[in-house]
Amino acid sequence: MSDSNGKKQSSGDLQSRLKTRKLLGVGENEDGSVPLSKISQILGHDDHYLINLPAGLRLWQVTTAVAFTAIASLAMCFPVGLFETVFASSCGQESVLPIRLFGGAITCLALLYWSAIKSVSRHIIRWTLLTEILYLTIQTLVMFLSLLGNGAFSFSSILVLALFVMSITISIHFYATLSGISSRWLWATYQAITSDLTGSDKTD
Repeated sequence: MSDSNGKKQSSGDLQSRLKTRKLLGVGENEDGSVPLSKISQILGHDDHYLINLPAGLRLWQVTTAVAFTAIASLAMCFPVGLFETVFASSCGQESVLPIRLFGGAITCLALLYWSAIKSVSRHIIRWTLLTEILYLTIQTLVMFLSLLGNGAFSFSSILVLALFVMSITISIHFYATLSGISSRWLWATYQAITSDLTGSDKTD
C-alpha cells in the first residue's frame, strides 16, 4: 500500500511540475522551440519564438546590415562617385540631393536590419526579410528598366543587378524556411487547388 501511495504521489508531483513548466513556458519541446506560455498569451507578448534558426541566417542578417550601412554612407558622403561607378555615366549637380536622400532612406533600413540581428521572434525576422525582398525587387526593376531605356549597360551595373538578384534569392530562401514553405508544401497546395477546380467542374 505504501509503495502504491508513493508512486501515485510521485506521479502527481511530476504532472504538477510539467503543468507549471508549461504554464510558465520553461524548457524546450522536442524540436528545440520554447513552448507557448499561457502567461505570455494573457499579457499579449509575442509567443512565436525560435531557438533553432536556419543555418546561415544570422550571417546573412549581419551581411545585409553591413551592406546597407555601406551603401547609405557612400550615397550620403560620395553621391557623385557612387552614381558614376554604378551607372558609368556623369552625374549632374541636380542629382546630388536625390542620391543623398536615397542614402538617408537606406540608413533607416540599415538600422532596422541591425536591430533584428539579435531578435529571436519569427515575425520580426520574417518582416525584415520581406522588406529586403520588396525593396531589392523594386530597386532591381527600376534600375534594369532605366539602364534598358538609356542603353547604358556596363560591367559595374550588370554586377550590381546580379548581386541584387542573388540577395533576393537568399532572402526568399530564409523567408520561406521561417514560414514553413517548401517544395512539398507548394506541391500539396497545387494538388489541393487542382482537385477543387476539377471537383467544381464535375459538379457544374
